Amino acid sequence: MTTATETGAGPVTFDSAAYRRGVDVLEAVGASGAGLQRWQRVDPVVGPVLDRMLGEFCFGDVWARDGLDLRTRRVVTLTTIAALGRPTLLKVHIKGALDQGMSRRDVLEVFVHMIAYAGFPVALSSIEVAEAVFAELDAAAAGPHAADGSDVAEEVGP
Repeated sequence: MTTATETGAGPVTFDSAAYRRGVDVLEAVGASGAGLQRWQRVDPVVGPVLDRMLGEFCFGDVWARDGLDLRTRRVVTLTTIAALGRPTLLKVHIKGALDQGMSRRDVLEVFVHMIAYAGFPVALSSIEVAEAVFAELDAAAAGPHAADGSDVAEEVGP
């Protein structure tokens, strides 16, 4: 059990059934449950409260519900965050979609479909965020010296 002090309300605990469901959901979509401790780095009092809320409510209650599969929930999340114009969180959820098994094409098609309902500005802005995520992932996969060509293997003849 992890605890942190929440001023005036006692310790924040991370051992509820809802929190454990949230960790299970994150792991089912290819993420680490340790990601639910991200906000603790921001503030030792507010951070743990945010982490608990995300674990219990967002992932443990909402994402863990019956009725929609996890891929559909990801699509709904992508479109909602895109429509709200939240590029920082959109970037996180695009990476999450890829980790969850969606292809780059799938992600782009979600945003193209949004054109009819949210308009070109929202969809094109979302595609630009996806383009940046894809470039970042490609650069990381290519290694630190890809830009100067120093990590390119030489062809060796037979």
